[in-house]
Amino acid sequence: MMERNFAVVGHPVVRLEAKEKLTGQAVYTDDMALPGMVYAAVVRSPYARAVVTGIDLSAAESVPGYVGALLPDEVPDTLYNCSGNPPSALLLKDEKILTKEPKCAGDRILCIAAETPEACREACEKVILEYRLQSPFFTIDEALKKETEPLQPHLSEDNVIWKREVKEGDTGEGFKQSDIVIEGSFFIPPMQHTAIEPTVCICDFSDGRELTIWSNSQTVFQERRIISELVGIPESRIRIVKPAVGGGFGARQQLHSQPVAALLSRKLKRPVKIVNSREEELTSTVVRHGASASVRLGAMNDGSMTAFYADYKLNTGPYTTHGPTVLCAGARKFQYALPHYFFDGRCVLTNHATAGAFRGYGNMQLAFAREVMIDRLALRLGLDPVELRLKNHVAVGGHFPGSEQSVTSCEIKECVRLCLEKREEIDAAEGVTDDGEITQAWGVAFACHGSGPSSKEGLSSAVVNVNSDGSVELLVGSADIGQGSETMLSQIAAETLGIPLAEVSITAADTKITPYDTGTFGSSQTFICGTAVRRACLDVYESLKKLLSELSGEMVSLCDRSFFIGKDKLDFRAAVKLAMFHQRGGVIIGRGCYKADACPNPFSVCMVKAEYHRSINAVRLLHLIEAVDVGTPINPLTVEGQIEGGAAQGVGYTLTEQIEINNIAKKPLSTDLLHYKIPLASDLPRIHALIADGYEPVGPCGAKSVGELSTVPIAPAIVNAVSRASGREISRLPLCEEFLVLPNVME
Repeated sequence: MMERNFAVVGHPVVRLEAKEKLTGQAVYTDDMALPGMVYAAVVRSPYARAVVTGIDLSAAESVPGYVGALLPDEVPDTLYNCSGNPPSALLLKDEKILTKEPKCAGDRILCIAAETPEACREACEKVILEYRLQSPFFTIDEALKKETEPLQPHLSEDNVIWKREVKEGDTGEGFKQSDIVIEGSFFIPPMQHTAIEPTVCICDFSDGRELTIWSNSQTVFQERRIISELVGIPESRIRIVKPAVGGGFGARQQLHSQPVAALLSRKLKRPVKIVNSREEELTSTVVRHGASASVRLGAMNDGSMTAFYADYKLNTGPYTTHGPTVLCAGARKFQYALPHYFFDGRCVLTNHATAGAFRGYGNMQLAFAREVMIDRLALRLGLDPVELRLKNHVAVGGHFPGSEQSVTSCEIKECVRLCLEKREEIDAAEGVTDDGEITQAWGVAFACHGSGPSSKEGLSSAVVNVNSDGSVELLVGSADIGQGSETMLSQIAAETLGIPLAEVSITAADTKITPYDTGTFGSSQTFICGTAVRRACLDVYESLKKLLSELSGEMVSLCDRSFFIGKDKLDFRAAVKLAMFHQRGGVIIGRGCYKADACPNPFSVCMVKAEYHRSINAVRLLHLIEAVDVGTPINPLTVEGQIEGGAAQGVGYTLTEQIEINNIAKKPLSTDLLHYKIPLASDLPRIHALIADGYEPVGPCGAKSVGELSTVPIAPAIVNAVSRASGREISRLPLCEEFLVLPNVME
């Protein structure tokens, strides 16, 4: 383990924006208003599949305050992919800004603008649309039937929009050589993001030349690129600014209403604001991909895993968006060292809700199936489920099946130790009930993720402007969407420069001011943007050292963040003052850029204590322990917050969250938070967030990621606990379909 003696990094720090958010001073997009601004709303299809045959605006136009509309015939007839990813062959173009052929409920037909939000909604309700209905299909099985016509015939002759195979060894031989082979089929439903802040944007394209957009975005530079292509102006004339954001989770990693608002602004010659209603958030934004997985797992009698096969299908809805990249990411997250591996994946189009980026990108669905299967194997072999996982887990220097990237750090054993220690403490205080009516049991799951996109497309840059008093201004393109990345990046800068955190100010995610960043996704902020920040700070030191040498005519040495000029020792502040106010001095600006050639894997272990009530067929979650290996925790408070938030999101995913489809009306029923049930505080178990003592040798200050990792093991750990308590094999989510879910008893 490397020696670590950090002054700022590794210490708990209250997030820089905490006071503003706590006092209500933080400015979100919907808090903003521009002179002459109009309010707009999208008129959406209520049908999952149809053709618009008539549009009548006469009643809408009579509403007081009505300003205008944007119709399908008035926008470019251009297909695009809304994904906020860098250009890639995986980003198939199949979506229109406005459409007369809606392929899912909530598809955009037209947009109405008015002087007030109330007038806008009233006008939208008075738009008369005529449709010719078509037969939708929502499930993967329906989409794959031979008689089902393709939704995107220009891309595929059937509804399989992308295929991905990853192989290592020979699974056929591996299963033949195994002492035991078990099989299972799993269904994992789609999931809504349900961020607190609704999707919102303001676009000012009123002069038809310069376009400025304010939006709750995770990928400002990618969105600028796509919008440039759609509206036909160069990127240099588009500015995208990210105000404060009330949650992202991947929902803001794709374009939503920005192209509509931009084109409407140009038509009306006025700024335009569009804010989604909660119903639109639940029916018209992207969801996590639903999935089906048929899995085979082979092993020897001593528990050595020999072969793994997954027939894996993703429901991507009617548009490709992130589907192929999510599919490919799922193939690269198998953290056990076994000789024979075969991932056979397909991305399938349906008329279900459009799927896109979501926390745990490509990892959540297959990790659930894998970890449940490993628990079943442990039961069949009579082995401890924790020891079975440790026996087969990848080690430093090894690699994941199907991947060439070597594991550079792994503290999975320390995560296990921390979890078992906490588990023993809980059981010593409470015991484990098994009285014939109530049975309590523990479940476990391991997880991993990445510290950047597994495609290695993560790219970030940073600029450090040094002020004459030794304080600095840090500029990064990375967007803080509520996870605290601006605080963490400032800590890395302060640590590297050897200055107090209070002397670092940060500006982020403004395409006119800040340097390029691929975006806030792939858990890349700590590792990729953090490395760019560290390089920019080191560049400051090198530039300062060079300038001091030129000014003094002597060799300047650097030791422990101090400059030595002859016998004189200068700290950073004194060195900056000398360099900038010398007769021949200059300004110090540091720059750093980092494109990941490998993204180290963080690891986690989750243990859940659940109880089963036999007479009423009910389950209750009591405790959830999660220990993470994230290398150096740049800000332990943020890491603990990510664990707690990821756990809460995973609990909802496992217990209650589902998008119900009305099979008669052929559209989603889950249109509000009464029907789409996210967990309340009373639904959560007691969460114990633990951080392993680790160090990632290729990470900034030894750090890896945590944001997405924290939610990956929750579902299988809960299911394994409930399965052991109830004695039933569980193969689908959410559990509320099979059990009554009881709230936790809060103290």
